[in-house]
Amino acid sequence: MAYSTIAILKSYLGIPSAASSEDTALTAALNAATQEINNLCGRDFEPAGSTSIKTYRPDTDTILNCDDIARTDSGLTIKIDTTDDGTFDTTLAASAYEIDGNSAPYRRIIRVDGNLWPRYYSNRRTIQVTAYHSYGLAVPYPVQQAATILGARLYQRRSSVLGVTAGTAETGVFRISRQDPELNALLRGYRLFAVA
Repeated sequence: MAYSTIAILKSYLGIPSAASSEDTALTAALNAATQEINNLCGRDFEPAGSTSIKTYRPDTDTILNCDDIARTDSGLTIKIDTTDDGTFDTTLAASAYEIDGNSAPYRRIIRVDGNLWPRYYSNRRTIQVTAYHSYGLAVPYPVQQAATILGARLYQRRSSVLGVTAGTAETGVFRISRQDPELNALLRGYRLFAVA
């Protein structure tokens, strides 16, 4: 799912909504913009329509850092492997853990029942989390705007294949900047930074 729509992009570019001759190119630009935003931010913003299962190794005896979880009121189940055989044989009661944070996306689960997350010398993944794994229940507005800006930039890039665009007789050609400050500003708060 693209984070913006063709209708929004057409309006942004001043293309009449009834004109359909550029829809294929606009769709390609929005899809590429969406993937680039995912790459820049290190996460996916497409709202999860259903639960999915992911498995993890705990970070410490009591802390599990996980992928984004959009909601905790529905569909959340945590199972653990208690025998180091790759089978998630025990479902934890909700009282055995806390989801850390006050709002989505939730990224940390803490064991609070006095027990520890299972960790073995085999280094198997020992925790299975079933949840709505996504940033939130809707695409954030700054991400949608960033997708529109980047989609427009990618669409219009065909007019400047060599990275320059024509100016006037007085100014000559302009080199297209590799960085877009507005795009960076819109996505700044959504990026996950890897630890080296």
